Amino acid sequence: MVARKLPAALRHILNGLPGLAVAFSGGLDSRFLCHAARLCGCEPVALHAQGPHMAAAESMAARGWAQTCGLKMLSVPFDPLPLPEVAVNSRERCYACKRGLIRALRESLRTHGLQALPLCDGSNADDTRAFRPGLRALAEAGVRSPLAEAGLGKAEIHALAAETGLDRPDQQARPCLLTRLAYGIAPSASALASLAAAETALMALPGMSAVGDFRLRLTPAPVLQLTALPESLRPRLKSVLDTYGFAGCRLQTVGQVSGFYDSMMNDGQT
Repeated sequence: MVARKLPAALRHILNGLPGLAVAFSGGLDSRFLCHAARLCGCEPVALHAQGPHMAAAESMAARGWAQTCGLKMLSVPFDPLPLPEVAVNSRERCYACKRGLIRALRESLRTHGLQALPLCDGSNADDTRAFRPGLRALAEAGVRSPLAEAGLGKAEIHALAAETGLDRPDQQARPCLLTRLAYGIAPSASALASLAAAETALMALPGMSAVGDFRLRLTPAPVLQLTALPESLRPRLKSVLDTYGFAGCRLQTVGQVSGFYDSMMNDGQT
């Protein structure tokens, strides 16, 4: 039985839930949580927030995956940009955003008569060891994170996804578009849309798998960070960046693109 391939701790958590609603971005963690819940005989309801902080292509992919799997998904309109901490893009933006998002998700559950479902998210154990202000909002609101509770980190989730038959187990993380902006740069819907369009076009380039993970950042000057940069790709990358309004963008190879701005703060940079 495939469910037996899941760690006992995760099975115990999921088997103890009467059902669950999952804050569903369409990324690997939230997809794996839905997948694992179904393997344990629990039918999740996926709640997908749509707003300027989410790339349209990612929302489309999330809907497509849910439809293909026969997973019930509710689209939840949510715009975090008017929130004060988000509007000034402070280090607490994620806390404020998550608080607003949780309210919107729970309101959607009430509207659909599903308020009895426990709300869960796909945070993993690695997230608890990084600067994640949003985790505080989750804890305050009583949102559960079964993957983190079971002690599963990103590498284990990738491995378990492959072992239990989840499609695209090597899916790279595509976090909220607000993370592309350096702290203090006020976000706008148009800037986020431009970043999303450029990243979507970059992902479509032949050979992009060779760069590993990547992010297009505004520091405020544009920087494209990649874990690897084959010279053969450089002209095509530059062409896409020019097309989408990021002419003069610096290309930078880094060991890890996640948490870039928090690392800068920790190193005393701004």
